[in-house]
Amino acid sequence: MVSSISGIGSKFTTAVPAISFGCNQLSEDLIKRLKALGIDPSKVTSNEQARELIAQKERELKAQQNTQVQGEQQKPSSTVDMRQLKDDIGDLGKKLGINPDSIKDLSKIVDAFKVGVDNYVASAKKAQGVQGINNTQKTSNADIKEKPENIQAAFVSIRDRVNTVEKEKRAAFQGQDMLAMLNKLQLGL
Repeated sequence: MVSSISGIGSKFTTAVPAISFGCNQLSEDLIKRLKALGIDPSKVTSNEQARELIAQKERELKAQQNTQVQGEQQKPSSTVDMRQLKDDIGDLGKKLGINPDSIKDLSKIVDAFKVGVDNYVASAKKAQGVQGINNTQKTSNADIKEKPENIQAAFVSIRDRVNTVEKEKRAAFQGQDMLAMLNKLQLGL
């Protein structure tokens, strides 16, 4: 009976190096997953080590994502009060003679307001004359009801808040892209 066990043992010892040799080569799927996670596949020596590194990196990404989500839940959805921004856009639009409701994109509203503010300031300078004395241009004076500095300050405030909204949108999309990548990695796609 002892001789038959040693015979089985010798068959396994010859088979083990072949299995061990096969493990040192990483499958294409593992290589893709490692690269997607930013891990250098050439530094990984076995499939088991690759799986451990992938699992560890996925846990780190998930923890990072959970931290971001918790942080976003604790703060308001936006640092900009959108109702107030919309009201301010409407007020400045009336002063500049621009209908912001006809423009759907916030960045295009800012561009239109920039042109409107430049025109308003130029009209105000023309109406006051070079030395600050009112000229006889009554039509321009009727249009210039507010100081150009106030119009410019209102525009700068709106522009800055719109930029903040745009940055928050980009950050949200980047977070969604990261989540999608993590889901693909977990599903092996």
